[in-house]
Amino acid sequence: MGKTRKRSAILAVASRLFAEKGYANTPTSEIAREAGVAEGTLYHHFDSKDGIFLSIFNETVDGYIAGVENLIGRGKNGRESLLDLIRHHFDYLRAHEAQFLTILRESPERIGRRKTASSAVRRKKLSRLTGQMTEILERGSADGSLLLRYSARDTAEMLRGILYGTTRHRMLGIIDVPLPRLAEMLTDFCRHALTPPPKGRAERHGGEKH
Repeated sequence: MGKTRKRSAILAVASRLFAEKGYANTPTSEIAREAGVAEGTLYHHFDSKDGIFLSIFNETVDGYIAGVENLIGRGKNGRESLLDLIRHHFDYLRAHEAQFLTILRESPERIGRRKTASSAVRRKKLSRLTGQMTEILERGSADGSLLLRYSARDTAEMLRGILYGTTRHRMLGIIDVPLPRLAEMLTDFCRHALTPPPKGRAERHGGEKH
């Protein structure tokens, strides 16, 4: 097994075990054994168990961000790009369920509460997602495919919160709706909530006070 394959095997096994048993209950010896490598080999690739978690976080989030980056400007308008982003979120989630569950469980402790340079970089990665959503919403507002009642940045923060909250509740078993159904529901919600009304309806209600 080559170095790259050994590293990938370690991360795959660690993601599964962290998701199944929890980070604290998963010793590196078990990760190494199930990955088919010596524990010394594990420490050759990662300086600690925390290093394994941070690699899972970085690679999962970087892949997600790269996917969103490809969506920006690809749709025929901002609304289509936004709906594509929601679909991408759930497609990526289904393909990386163990990694997402590990991140959801462990990030508050290992990313959110630590005041280190590396944790600041990782928090910046998460804020980049808000920036990407903001860019898509601004495009939709400019091309007329989205109606924003609040600033693009605030709307992006809200949508990111909806995606995070829905994902967290689904992954932790708090809600029991299949991921494809959640994707359908959220795309439908955003389509109706942010699509401008037909021109005639807008004109009829233009003089009304609310």
